Amino acid sequence: MRFLKKNLFLILIILLAAFLRFFWIGKIPAAIGGDEMVYILTAKTIFLRFTDLSGTWNPLSIFTFHYPAGEGQAELSYFLLAPIVGYAGFSIFAIKAFYAILGIFNVLLIYLITNKLFSKNAALFAGFVAAINPWQIFLARTSYEMGPAVFFFLLSFYLLLVLKNWKILIAVPFLFCAFYSYIATKLAFLPFVICVLIYCYFVNKKYFKQYLTVFLLSFLLVLFFAFTLKTSQVGQRTSEIFFPNNPLISTQVNELKKASIQIPFLNFFDNKLTIYSQVLFTKFINAISFNYLFITADNFYNVGYGFFYLIDLIFVSLGLYFGFSKKRKESILLCAILIFSLAAQLVHVPVEGNVMENFSPHLSLFLAILLIFIGFGLSQLCLIKNKSLKIASILVVVLIYFISLAGFLNVYFFQYSLRDNFGFHVRLMSEYAKLASQNGQEVVIYSPQYQDEFKKYLFYADSLNNNNFSKIKNMLSANEKIVLDNVAFMGCDNSVDPTKTKKVILSNNVCGGLSSKAKRLSIARFSDGGELYGIYNDTMCSRFSLKPYPSNISVNDFDVEQMTAPQFCQTFVISNH
Repeated sequence: MRFLKKNLFLILIILLAAFLRFFWIGKIPAAIGGDEMVYILTAKTIFLRFTDLSGTWNPLSIFTFHYPAGEGQAELSYFLLAPIVGYAGFSIFAIKAFYAILGIFNVLLIYLITNKLFSKNAALFAGFVAAINPWQIFLARTSYEMGPAVFFFLLSFYLLLVLKNWKILIAVPFLFCAFYSYIATKLAFLPFVICVLIYCYFVNKKYFKQYLTVFLLSFLLVLFFAFTLKTSQVGQRTSEIFFPNNPLISTQVNELKKASIQIPFLNFFDNKLTIYSQVLFTKFINAISFNYLFITADNFYNVGYGFFYLIDLIFVSLGLYFGFSKKRKESILLCAILIFSLAAQLVHVPVEGNVMENFSPHLSLFLAILLIFIGFGLSQLCLIKNKSLKIASILVVVLIYFISLAGFLNVYFFQYSLRDNFGFHVRLMSEYAKLASQNGQEVVIYSPQYQDEFKKYLFYADSLNNNNFSKIKNMLSANEKIVLDNVAFMGCDNSVDPTKTKKVILSNNVCGGLSSKAKRLSIARFSDGGELYGIYNDTMCSRFSLKPYPSNISVNDFDVEQMTAPQFCQTFVISNH
């Protein structure tokens, strides 16, 4: 009872965080994203055969930065997911539940770090804003690698702050896990370690040997990674790093020189280094801009809501101001981590070539650390001398936060879920194909990304096991038509005439239409009813009364695999007549 009374607010915060991360977690988001699917399928094959789908890769080589064929993702997620998909199967709930638990621990770690650096009041506020923060909720409800990365960075941070003597080395395995968790945060890893070690040494005034050992081990890991870049797939991703010799910089320099009056000092002002510096500064400003952080976010997050609430702007400003006034060392440490955590974003060039584009996964550590300043800013309310005014101020602020939270939850659960995020249409296609094949029909799916859609079908239909592993491996390596349990996948073929076959045909709308004489049903977008897959020769859904467009979708409808055929057809399949 003494423990509960002493930690009541923290317990309530953790319960709030758990509720927001677990509520409807098996239904929203309604699908698994592409990168998530890569980890999940490979984790399953590791559990089954200790290899990947190609059968040519040894999982232990991942720690020497050698990846499955065609992949260049982070390393640790495969092993975190392997026991989950191995024992629980391809369960959306089980997979996301694991990451939700990590998200809850992230809230606890933000509390513990803030308590160590600032005060218990600041820690409670930081834990509270972390529990209800839009980005933290969003991230914890996915199975992307940024969640484990933030967890291990925060855990290492806390351990280095509190451990003494040779126990400090306990942090090393968790630092290594942080490094292996996400490719983007590798750039920030060594600066992060250096910043935290310097702070800890000057605070403790001892343990130099222990901190030096941690640094040397971390440095050797980074050095080893650098040496493997030439021989690993991740080395190919160095083309995504924005260097001064990037063609975009050269083009901009040449255009400026052509548009300038020639003067002796022109090269001093307009050269690759100055333009590169300007671009980096602009990227930095874009990444920390009010509009990006609090209003628009980016296409990855795509919720239609900022990473923070508008009220957070007030308290992050107060946190920075009072932090440097009252806790200068701690604030310098956190600001240094914030700056270095932007490294991946500053030097990233997207595949599309838009250098200025923000990509929120690169900012995951930045967005987590900023919550500590918000918590410290909020804690200044506790310094109001008038007790009644202090209580009233805190209650009003908490009320505003809960109103903001309600607005975010409304968007996230009831609007965001209808936007076909993470390829929900592929989940619908997979369920239709599974139901139709179980009904005794042969099904053929035509799509330009047929191998990718087949892999997603394996997940949604839970069709990858020891018995068919070799067959699936051979079909994928042959790079030809794929057939599994009466369901076939192949590339687009508009010459097919559905009227001359009894097979059920699903044609991705990207392929274009098939014979105009053939009657068809459709799997359509929720937003405008536009066709995503045309369904030809259906005998399963055409027996029922179908809608002319998707309507009256409820959250329970996202539990697709639990539906009967009539329920599925009348909810997601539409008639074109």
